[in-house]
Amino acid sequence: MVGRISVGASIVKIGDLVKFRLRSSWLGIIVDETPGTMKLKTVEWLHISGSVSRGAYKEKDLELINANR
Repeated sequence: MVGRISVGASIVKIGDLVKFRLRSSWLGIIVDETPGTMKLKTVEWLHISGSVSRGAYKEKDLELINANR
């Protein structure tokens, strides 16, 4: 089940599978969290070509696909 991150609560955690809200084909795993008001999450993205990239994104721009709990 896909759930949207609620404002004011930190739902995504390290190890969770997420997608980028603006590009639904982007799937990745949260690998780091940066504390602060922006709630940045470092995501390791797996591309269809098999390559991997990393980037930091605001928590509000990510959608939870599957929680690692």
